[in-house]
Amino acid sequence: MERSVTGPDSTPEVISEADGVLIREALRRVLESAPFRTTRQCQSLLTYVVEHTLAGKNDRLRERAIGTAVFGRGPDFEPGDDPVVRVRAAEVRKRLAQYYHNRTDSSVRIDIPSGSYKAVFQWKAEESAPPAPPTPRPRRFQWLWVPAAVLVLAASALLTSEFRSTPSQTPSAMDQFWAPALNNPKPILIYNATTPIFRSPDLTSSAHKLVPVLDQYMTIGDAYASVLLTSLFTRNGKLYQMRYGADLSFSDLRYQPSILIGAFDNGWTMQTTKDLRFVFDKHPTIRDRSDNRLYVLPNLAPDGRTSEDYAIVSRVFDSNTGELLIAAAGITQYGTRAAGEFLTSPQLLAALAAKAPNDWPKKNLQVLLHTKITGETPGPPSIVIAHFW
Repeated sequence: MERSVTGPDSTPEVISEADGVLIREALRRVLESAPFRTTRQCQSLLTYVVEHTLAGKNDRLRERAIGTAVFGRGPDFEPGDDPVVRVRAAEVRKRLAQYYHNRTDSSVRIDIPSGSYKAVFQWKAEESAPPAPPTPRPRRFQWLWVPAAVLVLAASALLTSEFRSTPSQTPSAMDQFWAPALNNPKPILIYNATTPIFRSPDLTSSAHKLVPVLDQYMTIGDAYASVLLTSLFTRNGKLYQMRYGADLSFSDLRYQPSILIGAFDNGWTMQTTKDLRFVFDKHPTIRDRSDNRLYVLPNLAPDGRTSEDYAIVSRVFDSNTGELLIAAAGITQYGTRAAGEFLTSPQLLAALAAKAPNDWPKKNLQVLLHTKITGETPGPPSIVIAHFW
């Protein structure tokens, strides 16, 4: 059982000064945790909501007020045109769920109910008194436990013998590939770059001056690969964080295992993999640095369509970030989608393991993939070269 100190309604309950101290201490621990440590906007929003809830300032917990105070929007800010508050609030709720997942050491839980920007504080119920120790049985009945103990020991020995005679099941290639990430106590960071587009601010003008639109759009192939990976982690009960566009720093990559999606639209992929064997060269080319062989798309159309694509999957334990780094990227978005399918396919990873040295799960690796495209759909990727070190 938990007791709620404040609810989502408009009338706040009185919060004692002592409770306020405990809530702020809980907030501090949340802000320093893995889900919040590397995102200042989520930290700022959660702090603002908690402090104004404690102060009972419900008029400052409206979307327009939050957009102005937390995100620096001007007095003409219109939430209907700019969903920054709703988007960040949804992310804060997700990160709070990640923080409290299987957590039992928190005396107070902080939540922001959906549809509201007011915090709710729920306190862990006081533990009940421990049960009284059992009354010892009279000594004249103790001998009855002897046969039972003998039977338990005999059954235990029989079961132990059965387990020893059954060979242990070998982990699948999928399990072995992902074990370093799934066994890491930190959540996995998945980063998608955004693709700039250009549009005319004035369609009635004859000048046709184009302006870039940044951090708003991503390719279908990148999104498809991300969905496959998040579904995999959800099935395995693994926490993950999603980042987009400019919401990533090198300190983020140094803190936790990371997956970078895409190549030519993702500067972090280009930077962190530039010293590996397979690298993305001038578009649309992959270069094998061991012999300078080039893998080029000969029929890439101006609109990005192609009948084939190449992709690189990299898994590096000791990367220059200091953490496990995985990159899944194609020359075009079709190859990136194929790379996502490769990383989440038990059959394709089993094909990789069949060509790998016995200790491959503990090695760095790069896989050069090729896929043929029919219409807008890439086919199953095939392994061109697999490199282990």
